[in-house]
Order: sequence, then structure tokens, then C-alpha cells
Amino acid sequence: MGTPRADARAGAPPAAQRSPVARARAVLAWWQRTRAARANARFGAAGGGVLTGGIAYAALFSVFAALTIAYTVFVAVLGHDAVLRADVLRTVSASLPGLVDTGSGDGLVKPGDLVLGAGLNVAGVVAVVVLLLSATSALAALRTAVRAMFDERGPGGNAVTGKLREVAGLAGMALAFLVSAVLGLAVTAAAGWLLRLVGLGAGVGVVTTVLGLLVALVVDAATFVLVVRVLAGIHPPWRDLRQGALICAVGVGVVRLLGASIVAGGARQNAVLASFAAVVTLLVWINLIARIVLLAAAWTADPAAPTVATARPPLRGGQPSRGSASTRSRGRRWA
Repeated sequence: MGTPRADARAGAPPAAQRSPVARARAVLAWWQRTRAARANARFGAAGGGVLTGGIAYAALFSVFAALTIAYTVFVAVLGHDAVLRADVLRTVSASLPGLVDTGSGDGLVKPGDLVLGAGLNVAGVVAVVVLLLSATSALAALRTAVRAMFDERGPGGNAVTGKLREVAGLAGMALAFLVSAVLGLAVTAAAGWLLRLVGLGAGVGVVTTVLGLLVALVVDAATFVLVVRVLAGIHPPWRDLRQGALICAVGVGVVRLLGASIVAGGARQNAVLASFAAVVTLLVWINLIARIVLLAAAWTADPAAPTVATARPPLRGGQPSRGSASTRSRGRRWA
């Protein structure tokens, strides 16, 4: 902002004499140039609201198939450990509330229903293939939506590579649940043992809770990186990807702390929706998580600020800034 004398020479009123409307416009112009506003604008321009609804709808029909495959493999490999099995189910319940019955009786499915009973025969192979195709439908919607946040239209690649990316994304997310459960158990046990060793046993609960949140933060951030780089096939600069991963992890962590009772509490109070409140809660929950992921992806994309077509791109250190149109050719940055 120039001095009052410079403003007078330019024919503009001094800052002190600007009307509230002019000040509001100045604040709005400043906000539109910020990275958060540019990310939100990209989210809206790419149809983020519609995309999140599509992800939630697809996930509603594919989440049972995905859990069936993942939990069947887990039970076959590590299911003999009852403590680990219970912790994995608690992790799934925290990420997808109301889906799995962990003993409270209010889940949609029981853990035993998630284990394939058919052996290695034709019927079993067909069941696995059908479940795998169903499980990857939500990941296909997520891949298309994340690519849209980077202004990359279409699924990217051919059908074979796309399906391989979806399967890799499914395996990575299943591994994230397992890693979160294993690390949570290990950190809790180690912290409890160490605190009791030094005579601070009274603080075990607080410390283990904080460490559990940190573990979830790291796993959520790593999952976001997996979604962007492996599932969507986008390769942004590491600095931008790191920021987006942190935003996504914090956002998902806040939602997880609030819990399903707060996020989707209206469904239980609605007489029409009360009979299938668990399904509505799951839809609202997935929609909100998908919105956080897409907003974090839009932040990672760092879209250009709206500029006049004839304006000279802003300079930063003698070079066009990363937000200028001259440096953001479509598709080139993410190769």
C-alpha cells in the first residue's frame, strides 16, 4: 500500500478515508490470493462437492467387499493373535464408525461375517474376483477426484494400469490399518513400561493417548501420500506433498476425535433416518473424510491465483512465481 501522498497522486483516496465496502473488497482480494482460497476455489471449480458425494456413494457399496478381502487375509496370516485382532477391529471402527460390531451391538456387520468361508475352489476364486472388483470401485472414484484437484482430467493411463493402481491403493490402505494397530500396541506397551520404570505410572493414560494420536497422524499422512502418488499417479514436489499430507492428517484426526456421534448426530435425531442411522452415519463420515482429502489435494496442487490475462506474471527472485500462469502448464508439473 502506498503513502497517502502517492494515493492522492494516483487519484485514490487515502487508506483512512476508504469506505467499509472498499476495505471489504481489499480484504476479499487479499483472501483470494492466499493459497487456502486458491485451493478452495480449485475444489469448487473441479466439482469437489459432487465428487465427494460420488466417493461416498461408491464406498457404501464397496467398503464391505474391501473389508472382507482385507480381514480374510489378516485372519489367515495374523489372526491367531487375539489382542492384535481386537485392536485392528477397533482401528477399523474408529475409521469407519458404525460399520463393524466390536461388541457394542450397534455395528452393521460382525467380524465373523467378514471372513470368506469358501476354500480354494472355483466358487472361492469367483467370490474373491467379484469382491475385488467391487472393492476397487470406490478407489476408482477417489483416483478420478484427486486427479481433478490437480487439473488432470480422466483416470490417467489405460484400464490395466488404472486397475493395478486401484489394487495397490487397496492393499496400501489395508496395510495402513494393520500398521496403525501394530504401532499403537507397540507404542502403548513401550510407553507404559518406560513410565512405570521411572515411577510415573499415573501418567500412562495421558502419554499413551498422545502417542496414539501421533501414530494415527503419521499413518494418515502416509496414506495421503499413497493416494496421491500411487493411486492417482500424481507426482507433485515433495514440499507441497508434505504440506498436503499434514493438512489431511490433521483434518482426519480432528474428525476422528469429534467422533461419529457429533459428526453425524443429526441422523439419530431424525425420525425418518433413525431406522438406518448407521448407514447415514457411514455416508456422512466418508463424505467428510473425502472432502478433507480433496481439499488437501487441492492445497498440494497449489493452483494459480486469478490474474488478469494481460498482466505481467509476478516475479519471485527474478523468476516467475510458482503461482503464476506461466509456470503452471497443465499436466507438465505432475509428470
